[in-house]
Amino acid sequence: MDGQVWRERAGSFGAAADVYDRSRPGYPVEAVRFVLPEGAARVLDLGAGTGKLTEVLLDLGLDVVAVEPSAGMRELLPARVEVLDGDAEHLPLPDASVDAVVVGQAFHWFDPEPALAEIARVLRPGGTLGLLWNVRDDSAGWVRDVWDTFGSERASMPPDAPFADAPGLSDPDHGEFPNSQSLDQDLLVDLVASRSAVITLPVEERVEVLQRVRTLAPPDEPFDLTYRTHAWRSVRD
Repeated sequence: MDGQVWRERAGSFGAAADVYDRSRPGYPVEAVRFVLPEGAARVLDLGAGTGKLTEVLLDLGLDVVAVEPSAGMRELLPARVEVLDGDAEHLPLPDASVDAVVVGQAFHWFDPEPALAEIARVLRPGGTLGLLWNVRDDSAGWVRDVWDTFGSERASMPPDAPFADAPGLSDPDHGEFPNSQSLDQDLLVDLVASRSAVITLPVEERVEVLQRVRTLAPPDEPFDLTYRTHAWRSVRD
C-alpha cells in the first residue's frame, strides 16, 4: 500500500462511524486482562474509534481516557469516558499519567517510531502497552468469498511481533484468544462497508461490492463469524 492510499484509508473511518459501531466485533475480556498490569486504574484507549475496546475497559471498572483523531467516531464514544482529540504521534497527556495504553485494531495505522516514543512517555514505570487485533477465520468458503469481493488483505495485524527494541518498552509477549460474532445479512454487509478498502471505493463500485456480499451471505440467519483475538503485551521500564 503506497503512502497516499495509506493516508486516505487511515482517515476514512469517520465517514462510516455509525456502520463501524454497529458491525465491528468487540474484544474478549480475557484478551484485555492479558494486556493490563496488575492493579491498573487509569487506562488510555488509543485510537479508540467508536469504543469497542472502551466498553470492555469500562466494564472492568477502569478509569478510561479515549484518544481518537476522527470527530465522527469521537461522537459515538461512551459518555462515561474522558474523550480527547489526538493521535498516537502527539498524545495530549502528561508524562507518566496512565497505567496502561491499549490499542484495538489500530496500531497498523500509526507511525511506529514516534507513536511508541509517545506511548512510553505517558506510561508509568511498570505500565503496559497492549495491542489487540481481531483476525477472522477464513477457513469457511463463504468468508473467503466475501472478503475476496474487495481484494482485502487477510488481516491487518503483523505476522510477527508488531515491534522490537523500542526505547523504554520490553519486546512484546503474545497471547491468543477465541472470539466470535453473530451476524445476519444486513450486519455482514455493514461489516464489509466499514472496511477502509470499501469506504474509499468510488460509489458505484462500493454499491456493487455490497450487493455481491449480500448474495454470498449464508442463507440461515443468524450465522457466526469466528475470529482469533491476538494480543501483544509490552512493559514500560
